[in-house]
Formats: sequence, C-alpha cells, structure tokens
Amino acid sequence: MHDRTALESDRIRLLFVIPSFRIGGAEVQLLSLVRGLDKSRFDVTVAVFNRQGELEADFINVPDVEIVDLQKSGAADFRVLPRLITVIRRKDIQIVQSYNVSARLFGMLAAKLVRSPKAVATERTARLIYSSFGSRIYLFLEKFVLRAADAVIANSKAGKDFAESRGALPEKTFVIHNGIDADRLVIKESPLAVRSSLGIPASAFVVGMAARIERIKDPLTLMDAARILVQNYDDLRFLLVGDGPMLKEVKAGVAAFGLDSQFILAGHRSDAVDFINAMDVVVLTSSRVEGCSNSLLEAMQLGKAVVATRVGGNAELIDPQRNGLLISPQNPHELAEVIRILHDDPAYRQRLAAAAQQKATEHFSQQSMVRKHQKLYEELLGTRQGGSQEAEPAKDTIAGRPFARSMILGCPVDRITLDQCISYFNDVIENGRRCHIVVVNAAKVVKARQDAELKEVIDNADLVGADGMPIVWASRLFNQPLPGRLNGTDLMHKIFEASAQKGWRLYLLGAREEVIRNVVEYLRREQPGINIVGYRNGYFETGKDELAAVDDINAARADVLLLGFGTPMKEKWVRRHKHRLNTPIIHGVGGSFDIVGGVIKRAPKWMQDSGLEWLYRLIQEPGRMWRRYLATNTVFIWLVLQAWLTHASDSSSQRN
Repeated sequence: MHDRTALESDRIRLLFVIPSFRIGGAEVQLLSLVRGLDKSRFDVTVAVFNRQGELEADFINVPDVEIVDLQKSGAADFRVLPRLITVIRRKDIQIVQSYNVSARLFGMLAAKLVRSPKAVATERTARLIYSSFGSRIYLFLEKFVLRAADAVIANSKAGKDFAESRGALPEKTFVIHNGIDADRLVIKESPLAVRSSLGIPASAFVVGMAARIERIKDPLTLMDAARILVQNYDDLRFLLVGDGPMLKEVKAGVAAFGLDSQFILAGHRSDAVDFINAMDVVVLTSSRVEGCSNSLLEAMQLGKAVVATRVGGNAELIDPQRNGLLISPQNPHELAEVIRILHDDPAYRQRLAAAAQQKATEHFSQQSMVRKHQKLYEELLGTRQGGSQEAEPAKDTIAGRPFARSMILGCPVDRITLDQCISYFNDVIENGRRCHIVVVNAAKVVKARQDAELKEVIDNADLVGADGMPIVWASRLFNQPLPGRLNGTDLMHKIFEASAQKGWRLYLLGAREEVIRNVVEYLRREQPGINIVGYRNGYFETGKDELAAVDDINAARADVLLLGFGTPMKEKWVRRHKHRLNTPIIHGVGGSFDIVGGVIKRAPKWMQDSGLEWLYRLIQEPGRMWRRYLATNTVFIWLVLQAWLTHASDSSSQRN
C-alpha cells in the first residue's frame, strides 16, 4: 500500500468502471455523479475500457478525478482484469462501482479477487438487452457474480425488480433515481434560433424526441404517428435528435412517405438541450425497456409536456394526466391521439408541463442523487450508522396526504380509515386540488394482474382503499396491516352526508336511466340539503356523447363525481377523461347506485363486518357474480398463499 497524506487517508477511495465516454445514459449519469461528489470526503478514480467518446473532455475536466485508460481492445480482451486489479491495489480502493454489463462483470470480479473493496453494480435498465454476441456472453456470466455484489444500485424500481430476478439479493439492492445535472441544461440558443437553423417555422407545433436512434427506442412509431397527423395538421413538425444504427432506416422511411418537410432529422448534437427546448412536446417511444430516462427528466426540467411509453421506469417519472402522458408501446395511433389532444388543448399542455417541471425539480436533482450515493458508500463501509433497503426511503405519500401504503400482491393500498378519507376529501376541495380514489377488492387485484391498463390506473390513483375484507386479511398476513375496510358503498354514503352538511356539489353518472332517477329522488327525500348539481345514466351511443357528459360535469362545477360503472369500465373511463375533468374528487362506486335505487339489497351489517358480503351478493345475483366471487377469489387466495409461503421460505433460508 502506498503512503498517503492524512487528508487522503480520511477520504473514501472510489473506483468507477465504465466501458467508454460516449454519450449514453450511464455515461451521463456517472459524469453527473463524479462532478457532484464531495471531494473532501471522497477520492475518485474513473477506469474506462476505451476513453474515446464525446464526453471524454468533460470527464477529464472534472477537478480532482483521476482517469485511467484500461485500453481494452475487444470483447475477448481479458487483460483488462489484471489491469483493474493493479489499479485497485495501487490506489487501495475501498469501493468499486461498475456501469453497463461488461464493466460490471470485470469490476465485480476484480473487486472480489482483491477481496478488500466492496463491489457495487449499477443497473440502468429493466430488461435483458443483447446488443452483440459478446453482450450475450457477458450477461450469461454476470448471473453467477451478481449475487456476490455488496450492493446493486438501480435507477428505477423496475430496474430493482429486474436485478433481483437475475440473482441480486433484495436486501442489497437499492433504488437511486437519476439526477438532473444543471450544467447540461444551460441554454445557448433560443428556440426561435434553433427552429430557424432547421427550417422550422416559428409558429409550428414541434413534437420531438432526443435519443439514440436504435431499435429499442422505436423511432419508427414516432414516424408512423407523424404520417397519421400531417394529413390534418399543417403546422405540425417532428424533430428527431440523435444518432445510431437505425438512422439510415429512418431517413429512408421519411423519404419514402414524403415527410421530408415535416420530419426533421437533426443527427447527433452536443447541444441537444437547445433542441429539446425548441420542442412543444417531447416524446419517448421506447418499445421494450427503459430505466430512468435522462432525456425525459431534462425535458421535464425544461418545462415541456412529455409523452412516454408504458415501459420500465417511465411510470416512475410520469404520473398520467398529472405531469405527462403514458401510452402503449408500438402504438402509433395512440401516440397520434395524445399528440392531437396536446396540440388542440394548450391550457392542458401547459398544466402538464408546469407539473412536470415541478416534479423534476423536487425529486430528481443532481444533489439528491449524489447525496444518496454518498450515504450508501458510507453505510457500506460502516462509517455511518443505519441502513435501509433503499438509499433513501421511498415516499409512499403525496402532498397533503400523509398515509402510508401497503403492497398486496403488487397492488398499492393506502392505510386509511373512512373518516380520514372524508377529512382528506374536504382538504382537497377547499384547496383546489384533485383526488381520484380507487377501491380494490380481491377480484380487482386479480384483474389488475391481467389488465395492464387497469393496473396503471390503480398504481397512479391518488388514493387506493381496501374495499373487501380479504384485502385486509392479506395485509395482516404480509405484516403490512391496514386499519380496516374502506368500502366504496360506505364511502359513497359518507359523501352524501358531507354534501348535505358541507354543501359539496355532487354529480352522479352511471346506471340505467330509471335507476339513477330513483337514486336522485331517494337522496333528495332522505338527505335534506344534499347538493346534487347533475346526474346522467351511464349509456353512451358515441364518443361525442361521452365528451358531452364531461362538458356537463364541468359546467355543473361539481366537487365530487360519483361513477356508477363496473370494473374496469369506470377506471378506464377516468383514464380517458381525467385530463378534461375539473372535478376535485372522483370516486367509482360501481353497482352501489343499484343499492340506493332499490334494485338490489345490501348484506346485513353482521355479514359486512365478517367479510361475507360477497356471499350475499352471490346469492342475489348468481348468474352475474359467480365468476367474480368464486373464480377470481379462488385465484386471489392461491396467490396470497403462494406469496406467503415464498416469503416464509426465504425468511427461513436467511435465518439458516
């Protein structure tokens, strides 16, 4: 070991291993990290297989960081391993952190062979990606060493799940989302100047994407959406910024479809942020996989409306209809539809953009990312007390709602009582916020495992309540106990009472015409003072009828919208129209209007309290309810037992 000064000996010695300095997500985030690390506490070395790349000068110019070129000549050049070992021993490295599959393999092997350093692997994706034959070999070999990592850092929860599926130990796998480096967001050219340089009119509506032009980013979906839209919109322009193996194919498609004047290919740009800033809407059409996208975060920080596919970590950045939009992958018609909505509704687009900027600023800063890494490094070496499964505890709350959240078979459920829910609704209404509440029972949890759209709605709801006792029982079995049921029908009646007492403006939508009329008549008779500002049956002949209903709800200035549709119809109806609705509270009551309207009777109180309300419903409507209550409930019980037995087995193995 070489002699070091007192200052050096007090610092934690870090070695980062990365294949190259080309522009990519891993390289950009490592650059941001080494720039932000506190050099009075950390001694930083970066070992690169080949130092060539667009970011080479940026890395070299970071103060107090040593760059080591390992001069790897090809996929089969294993001489990089002894070279890494030499660097580790020379610098007396304490932590080796590696990025991308080849560097992870060599970095972890070197750390384990030297024995003294901690081995940290960084996972930036959420799915296997085979970029070459060599990558297949590396990924195969990595499975045997990933379990030996002292820590695995994923930049998304989807990445964490992926790493664990490949052998990473859950208790050693952490989530640290990407952080936005302010140095990359310096605007040098105005949007008008950028547009002028590309021949784009100043008044054009620009939809763009900044990404590597490769198969997994699926630029062809953006091109196909452009083909659909330019037929009806003269002011639309599409801008693709980046380089990659598919660039020639995209150019050929643009020419073949006559899109040369509407679809602009800017190629690689070192000043990509100026081009993102010139866009009105930023999209990311990844087809199969995405971690924590830098380009999405940068667009959000710049105050742009964002649209991304529902893959990987995108849903961790975008709260649908709140700060952006999520679409199905490889679906140009759906992409074209959301672009049309954003084009036609400037106020909605600006609202999404403002919320996106707020989320990026508050939750994805460079400082936050660096702080979490520093904390983890200190915990790995035992220089600070405490530890957790994530470098910083994940927040299970939203602003103004301090409710913890349980996970039941992958479905979020809030630990909230009926009275707390009504109190929160009152706060939402008084402060002009929004809350879409979903209540889940065993059947809905099972359906959500088969219906990605339904699961997305549940995952992104502001509140999720336990509608049935099986959910409560399962929460206790998983040691995440809920305080009790938050039954949708009970909540509906509490809302009726609050309307009569506080003047909440109610709009009732759903059920047959005669049923909804009976409901309104009953409520006005039995709840004096109830404030029903509108109602409508739940049958629509056309899409225009649905939009007319939305307009009627908005015109009525309703505080609460109660939806009497079934599952998953009501959840998907909200997903389609939430961005158009101005209603603070949206609650799907399912078939509860039928109970109030006298069509069916509710179970006696003793059956409700004992969890047998489902049996009463089954006896009343066996033809309609048998599949829901017998088939799906049986599946739910099996899934719960399976998960519980797996957990018990894992716990027993860890104890042994």
